[in-house]
Amino acid sequence: MMTSNDQRVIPVTGGVNYRDMGGYRAADGKTVKWHKLVRTGYLSELTTDDERLLQDYGITTDIDFRSSAEVTAYPDQVPAGIKFIHMPVFDDDETESTGTAKRLQRYYSSGRKSGYWRMLYVYRRLVINEQPQRAYRRFFDYLLAHGEDESILFHCSAGKDRTGMGAILVLFALGVSLEDVRNDYLLTNKYSVPRIEKRVAEAKKAYQNPCFISSIRDLSSVSVDYFDQSMTLINYVYGGIHAYLRDVIGVTDAEIAQLRAIYLE
Repeated sequence: MMTSNDQRVIPVTGGVNYRDMGGYRAADGKTVKWHKLVRTGYLSELTTDDERLLQDYGITTDIDFRSSAEVTAYPDQVPAGIKFIHMPVFDDDETESTGTAKRLQRYYSSGRKSGYWRMLYVYRRLVINEQPQRAYRRFFDYLLAHGEDESILFHCSAGKDRTGMGAILVLFALGVSLEDVRNDYLLTNKYSVPRIEKRVAEAKKAYQNPCFISSIRDLSSVSVDYFDQSMTLINYVYGGIHAYLRDVIGVTDAEIAQLRAIYLE
C-alpha cells in the first residue's frame, strides 16, 4: 500500500519539518516501521500541547545534532520522560551561522548564488569531514543499542542538512531505494514553506538586497543539487553508499542486518 507523504507529518505547532520515516519499502520487500524513527527541526519552541503530542506519539529519545553554541542559545524543550542526547555533527552551525553577522551579510549580499554555493560546501563537509563521520557513527551505535525498545527523534535546527544526511544514511542502510531516499530528503521543502517565507519576509522588511533574499531561500531549503553532490562524492571517492557506510561510517554487514531486524517489518 502506498503511503501519502502527509501521513508522515507530526502536527507540531511550535516547530518545523516533523516527519515519521516509516512506510518506505526497504530490503527484502519489507517496509520501515512507523513510530520508530522521527526526523525534525528545532525543539526550542514546543508548546505544552506539542510536548504531549510527542509523548503520546511514543518518542523516548531526543538526539540533537546541533553545535554546542546552538544548544546553549536555543535549548531543546525536552518533554518529560524523554531522554536528551547531544551528538554535534559540526563544531559550529556550518549551514549559515559561522562567522560574524556582518561578514555573513556581506557574503550573502554579494551574489544571487552565494547561499547555494555555501550549501554545496556544507554538503561536501558532511560527507568528507571526520567530525560528521564520527557523529553519524555514534548515531548508528545508538540505533543499534537502543532501537529495539525506543522510538528515536533526531534533529538539527531546520531538520534538513545535518538531519537530512543522517536520514539518508539510515534509509540506505535499511535498503530503501535511491528514489525514495531522494524524495524523503526533498520533502523538507514542502513542509518548510512557512519558515522560508517568514525568513524572506523578514529580509525584505530589513531592506536586504535581492542577492541576500535569494541566498536566504537557498540556505533555508534543500536542493536536488545538494543531494546529488553528496551522492557523487560518496560514489566516486568512497566507492558507493554501501562502501561508505562500511568503510567510513564503520557499519558492518552484521550491523546492517541488525538494523533491518529492528526497523523493518
